Amino acid sequence: MHLIHRGNYSIIKKLHPSSVTIATLCLTDTNRLIIIDIDGEIFNYDLEGLEKPQSLLIHLKQTKQLLQIPKSNFLLIHANQNFITLFDLKNYKILRHKYLTFPTNISYMEISRDGNLLIMLQNREILHITLQNEQKLHSLILHNMIEEAYDLVANNPQLLESKEYERLEKIYKKEYINALHALQCDDRKKAQKVLENFSKIASKKEDIQLLFRAYSYYERLQTLFLQKSYAPAYALCEKYPPLQYTKEYKSMEREYKKIYANAQKEILLDNTTKAKELLFPYFTVLSKKESIELILKKNRDFLSFLKALKEGKAQEINKLLAEHQNFAQLPLYKAFIEKIDKEIQETNSKLNRGAIEEALKIIEEIKERGVQKEKIHFLEKKAKAIEALIQNYKKSQFKRCYEILDAYPEIFLELNLAKMLEKHWNKLMKKCEKYALYGNIQGIKITLKEFLTLKSRAKRVGDILRVTFIVTIDDFISKKKFKSAENFIYSYIDIFGHDTNLQRVMHKYEKKSSKKLALMQRKRVERDAWLHNKLIVN
Repeated sequence: MHLIHRGNYSIIKKLHPSSVTIATLCLTDTNRLIIIDIDGEIFNYDLEGLEKPQSLLIHLKQTKQLLQIPKSNFLLIHANQNFITLFDLKNYKILRHKYLTFPTNISYMEISRDGNLLIMLQNREILHITLQNEQKLHSLILHNMIEEAYDLVANNPQLLESKEYERLEKIYKKEYINALHALQCDDRKKAQKVLENFSKIASKKEDIQLLFRAYSYYERLQTLFLQKSYAPAYALCEKYPPLQYTKEYKSMEREYKKIYANAQKEILLDNTTKAKELLFPYFTVLSKKESIELILKKNRDFLSFLKALKEGKAQEINKLLAEHQNFAQLPLYKAFIEKIDKEIQETNSKLNRGAIEEALKIIEEIKERGVQKEKIHFLEKKAKAIEALIQNYKKSQFKRCYEILDAYPEIFLELNLAKMLEKHWNKLMKKCEKYALYGNIQGIKITLKEFLTLKSRAKRVGDILRVTFIVTIDDFISKKKFKSAENFIYSYIDIFGHDTNLQRVMHKYEKKSSKKLALMQRKRVERDAWLHNKLIVN
């Protein structure tokens, strides 16, 4: 996380060897380095080395700033123009070119501690913009204002990843299923009433129209099902996907899986003719063509693949998958992967409970199968990090605990120990914020002790210390202790540099004292330079 602060550009150059000048970069909270060059190409580097780098030409030349919306996959980009672009890091694409627009060009942007966006325009106007709006979305859902909720999401696409949007979609899905059941009972009016709140929403209109259109063919599907005319029945369900929720379609799928499993057994017994007879009714079903060809045309390799799956021979499985990628569509292979995924989820749950030894045992068993390598690598990394956290906690090395938490934020989301440590930290911060309002620097130092110099959390602590100094200066001015106020102003400049809050109290000092402060030319002070100042840390 200190890659840029240390000025270690040789590491950046190693990751990004391009000769094109870097315009801007940022580190995300998931250990990714994002770079935009002057030609408008964006690069995504995984600092853990688990994933290949990504690049995309986004045509935003001379980009000035790049910020991550905290705890999300979204980036904010501005290029000295009057708009901010929203970039989706997960799907690696521009989500909205002109996400936010302003009357004049942007000079600077920053995300505040509460997750809101601060914008300074070139005319010096400062704007405060709420980014997440999750509380607003929650309120709209609570008051059944469905149309307004979807409008909010449409205007704030970063909400697509929020828990509240998941909740909104679950409400829609529930009503969609209710409408579907009404249509199955031939009650069109009830279905329309159920989906009334969603009918005017742009993103749902096509979905709802397709549902009603599909069920105008339901009677036809029932007839085809009774006649065992599988090809036209499947074709109808593929053309109108809502019909796949019907009992007829589900029954057809159960029957096909049963027949397919029996055909596989016949193939294993080298009885291809019998397998063909079983599968014959599905030969003209387009969606089944690939799975049928798998067992009838690639007989020898298919048998080898089934055998490898049965015996768990990962090397042989991977070799055959490389030659026949469509083997990955086989129900047996899907079941094999599903089983491993369940084991991975179980391992992850054990790690979140701190059961390291049990988790490592499962990890070793999965490793032997040679599949899901990236997930296993992540679990190994997680196990080491959690073990390090637990060991340091047992030794009362609490500062090191927080350094580990901040180095791997994505690992500790569900760990109870991590939640407890974060709760303790927030308690300390609230106590320090109260001290800050009274200008009690000593109280803050006593409260934080070793945590005062915790680099990974220096931003919030630094903000609290700045407030403490400003409050103290204000207090001295109000009590007409101008010499003390002057001394604190100079100390503030040495420790923190110049900022708007200092400008305010300096102006107040000069007005109240009728004295002009003798200031030298401004010098740039790094934001976290106070960590090395003896007045603070000693």
